[in-house]
Amino acid sequence: MKIKYCLLDNPVTPDKDDRRGQVSGYETVSEPEIFEYMTRKGSAITVAEAKANYEEIIGTVDYFLKLGYGINTEFVNIRPVITGVFHDDDDKFEDGRHKIKFRAQLGRRYNHTADDVKVEKVAPSSNTPLPVTFEDVASATINDMMTPGGTARLTGMRLNFKQSDPQQGIFLIDSAKKAHRVELILSQKGTQVVFQIPAGLAPDEYKLEVRFLSKDSKTLKIGVLTERLSV
Repeated sequence: MKIKYCLLDNPVTPDKDDRRGQVSGYETVSEPEIFEYMTRKGSAITVAEAKANYEEIIGTVDYFLKLGYGINTEFVNIRPVITGVFHDDDDKFEDGRHKIKFRAQLGRRYNHTADDVKVEKVAPSSNTPLPVTFEDVASATINDMMTPGGTARLTGMRLNFKQSDPQQGIFLIDSAKKAHRVELILSQKGTQVVFQIPAGLAPDEYKLEVRFLSKDSKTLKIGVLTERLSV
């Protein structure tokens, strides 16, 4: 499979002809596909063994994280971070205002994996929303975390949805594929939307979608932020 990409205007460099690459499409796999590959023909491991080992690894990582350790392996590196605002030097960690969360990145085993990935250039869609950067103000993170009830800034292109139409707007899709619509928009223009993150979001990973319906079409155009956002 190839990762699809398109070229967009690059506002960072002074040359007006410069472009930046934007991933516009890729497929994902989850546990069933992973287990199927692990137990492919010629493998010495059964599906039951694969699932058992998988659960054991997950449980072991969970055990050490709960003790306050970071994880440093060839597979993944995980470190704890603190989110929330401290009002002054005498302020202390307080449940409700502050949270411990974890950030993860691939370990050194995958340092050169991207060298073998195939890519395919495609034309950018002319009217599909293109969310590029999600900034969570409370945690001061980019394309990473969300603070329920906090303020977020979404930048990109073609973010001109009609908030009064319940079909359109910014939607946060949880792992159960339930869509949570952003109801409070603080400011909006074609390249930036500032809004309040829904307060009731449960801890999970969310896919951010921007949905737009033009006057001349009955088909929703949906733009998806490449990164998943964690609560």
